[in-house]
Amino acid sequence: EKAKEHILRNKRLFEMLNEGGYNPSKPVVISVKEDELVYHTRGYGKVEKPEDYLVEFKNFIQNNLDKIAALNIVCTRPKELTREALKSLKLELDRNAFTEIQLNSAWKELKNEDITADIITFIRQQAIGSPLISHEERIVNAVNKLKKNHNFSKMELDWLGRIETLLLHESILDKETFDTGAFKTKGGYKVINKIFRNKLDEIVSELNDYLYEDWSA
Repeated sequence: EKAKEHILRNKRLFEMLNEGGYNPSKPVVISVKEDELVYHTRGYGKVEKPEDYLVEFKNFIQNNLDKIAALNIVCTRPKELTREALKSLKLELDRNAFTEIQLNSAWKELKNEDITADIITFIRQQAIGSPLISHEERIVNAVNKLKKNHNFSKMELDWLGRIETLLLHESILDKETFDTGAFKTKGGYKVINKIFRNKLDEIVSELNDYLYEDWSA
């Protein structure tokens, strides 16, 4: 009895099957209008608007300056920041949905400025009002200022070029840097220090000072 009722309710469907009218390869046209993107949104963590995301980031920085040591160092003594401290800080920020990619995206959408800044620059901008400049511009500015303040030899300038290239992909420059990777294969800290007339430590310290100057926009 139930089967009979089901057939009666779907009479037209069974007629189509019997007539061979159902063609699974033939699409059913719902509308002849072209597809149109009505709107799209980009989410930022727990919020949707870029301005809200940046406000949340600023609040996180201000609320944790005295709780997260690395955060305090970035804002007050950035040249003392170590690789491990920076790595730990990035993990903590990630856990709270704050990443360089999202921050740059929010800034671009809100300000209409295509700037690729690093996490250190974003933190300092939100915490102490430093200008937001790209990572590349920050490195180039610092290296150029260092060159202007010294009469470097051709060999020293070549090594500064290598240091600049490294900094375009890294955020930390210290003594350990020269005993790793390509620097190590070229003789490491001892050899490079001799090239800079045993003043490599002073050069690195001065360059780190310039890296965190509040460059005018």
